[in-house]
Amino acid sequence: MKETGNKAAQDKGVAVYDDKKKLSELQSMILSKGDEDRERVLSEARAEAEKWTEEHTRQLDAMIAAIRADATKRSNEITSRQLTEAETTRDKNRLRLQNELVNKALALLQDALVNFSNRPDYDAILTGVAVEACERLPKGQKIMIRLRAEDAPHGEPVVRALSLRFPELDISFDPTPAAITGGVFLYSEEGKWQVVADWKAKVEEMADSVAKAVLAEL
Repeated sequence: MKETGNKAAQDKGVAVYDDKKKLSELQSMILSKGDEDRERVLSEARAEAEKWTEEHTRQLDAMIAAIRADATKRSNEITSRQLTEAETTRDKNRLRLQNELVNKALALLQDALVNFSNRPDYDAILTGVAVEACERLPKGQKIMIRLRAEDAPHGEPVVRALSLRFPELDISFDPTPAAITGGVFLYSEEGKWQVVADWKAKVEEMADSVAKAVLAEL
């Protein structure tokens, strides 16, 4: 009876041991499985993180490149506009300077022509100016000549010289002062036409050549 009890106890102990062993093995399997799952999850997470990082890095690089390109484009546009404005300003200043120099040269030329009145051959100068106008007039015309007030004393000598040069024309001096800077003012007796051959008109005729001469020196 006693032996039977001891054997039962031994069998029970063996069964408990076996259960503990199985439990331990199962626990080990579960832990091992948990480690494998953890490594798998961590590996997948690392791969996903790397993929996300690469994708967003590409997006960030593209964004930075687009910003840089836009900044470069805007910078070039601003620079181009500033250069254009600078060139426009420079051209305007150059053009204004050219105009000022040409106008000054024309004014000096007119002053020089006006100062012809101080020359001893002023009669001949006025006659030469009138000759240019008379050469274009038809024969048989009655022509009147007027001078500026200061040049009135030269009227008759000029008419005599012209009459010798153009005997086919009837030329007379009108002492009424002409509103001119110098030179001569011719008109028909009937008032049908008039020719202003004063210094101002002469300067205007020479404006292009004076401008070319001035610009050639710039």
